[in-house]
Amino acid sequence: MTADALAIRELKQEELPLILPLIESHNARIAPEELRRRLDVMIPHGYHCIAAFQGDRLVGVAGYWLGARFYCGEYMDVDNVVVDETLRSQGIGAKLMDWLHAKAIELSCKIVVLDSYTTYAGAHRFYFREGYHILGFHFARDVRQS
Repeated sequence: MTADALAIRELKQEELPLILPLIESHNARIAPEELRRRLDVMIPHGYHCIAAFQGDRLVGVAGYWLGARFYCGEYMDVDNVVVDETLRSQGIGAKLMDWLHAKAIELSCKIVVLDSYTTYAGAHRFYFREGYHILGFHFARDVRQS
C-alpha cells in the first residue's frame, strides 16, 4: 500500500491509547506502563495526536502541542513522529508532516518546531528534506539530582 492510500486524522482523546504500540517501539527503554502513565499526564496539558491509517492498521503517529513564545509568537511543537519500522521511506512521515503544517496554518501558528535526539541522523535528514533547519540547542537538566 502506498502513502497515497493513507487516511490521516486527529485522534479523539479516548483513542489516544491506540498510539502506545508505536510509541513503545520508539521508546523501547521506557516501560510500557510508564509510557501509558505519561500519556495520561500529557492529555490534560493540551496534547494532540494525529494518526496515519492503512485500512484499520495504525501505521504512523505524530503528536503536537500549541503555544506562544516571545521569539516567535504562536507555534506548533511536533512531538514523536513515529512510522511503523516496516513502512519507513514510503512517504508516510511526509504525509504526517504535510497534515501538521496545514493544521498549523489553520491555527495561525507562525512556525512549527520539533526536537530530535542528536543520535537520530536518519530523522535529521528527513526533517531537513521537510524544510526544517537547526535554530539552536535544546538544553535539559534533571532537577531531581544536584
